[in-house]
Amino acid sequence: MSLLGPTHPLLVTAAGPRDSRHRLVALRNSPTPFPFLSSTPKPNPLRFPVRCGAPQPPVDSQKPWPSLFRFLNHLPVSLLSAGFLCAHAFLRALPADFPDRWRHLLEFSKGAETKVTQLPYHLIQAVMASEDRRFFYHFGVDPYGIGRAVVYYPNGGGGSTITQQLVKNVFLTNERKISRKFVEGILSLILERRMSKWEILYSYLNKMYWGHGKFGIESASLFYFGKHPSLLNVGESALLVGILPSPETFNPFTNPTRGKSSQARALRRMVAAGFLDLETALVIVSQPLCLHTDGIGES
Repeated sequence: MSLLGPTHPLLVTAAGPRDSRHRLVALRNSPTPFPFLSSTPKPNPLRFPVRCGAPQPPVDSQKPWPSLFRFLNHLPVSLLSAGFLCAHAFLRALPADFPDRWRHLLEFSKGAETKVTQLPYHLIQAVMASEDRRFFYHFGVDPYGIGRAVVYYPNGGGGSTITQQLVKNVFLTNERKISRKFVEGILSLILERRMSKWEILYSYLNKMYWGHGKFGIESASLFYFGKHPSLLNVGESALLVGILPSPETFNPFTNPTRGKSSQARALRRMVAAGFLDLETALVIVSQPLCLHTDGIGES
């Protein structure tokens, strides 16, 4: 039997460029040869390339963190709530007549640049050296002073600026609360924008309490020394500034020793600030206190 007969298929092998398997190609008009063989090529098995190196991270880890999106969704509400609570605490700390006090302080400070020149310069230096050495350099709140008070506590001072002390004495109370300090700082920043440094300093000297029911530097000068503030010498100015933190405790009439120590402390700070030489300070400290004796009867 000839292999080229019409009833016999021709087995042909064909190798394509992408397929190395054999295929069966039948002659025209011939029945399907080898019925147990399929002329349809089998699908290629999936083969993944082999990669060397570190394993790839899971696909889920490349997606954004759901917790971050949940946090960002609640962030505006949290900020709004915090702002509402801060505003509520701010308004509660203010006195009921705050608008009237604010207007009175602004009117009282008018013309302070001219009035403050009537005070001796060593009085201003004593106040700055003892209470706020960086008064003309900060914006109402002194971060350096706060840090110094924390590091050198309890000998580093309170950290409050002259502006903050003025705000506390005019608008707030002496209670030790974080809310009060927060309101004090905010009002100090606002006050520095509305008033000049000389207006703040003049208002401070005339609004502070100096003991025996006396408010203001003029009343204190007349009570303790029987003279106008413009006539105060260095030692008298240092004494008035020294008793300012606690007038009743450092009262020179009832406790001359404490009064003298408060004067020495103010003089020492003036020397440290460069406002006074050491020899002059030692001479003043060695001198006795010369107080106005009529002041005791007035109190």
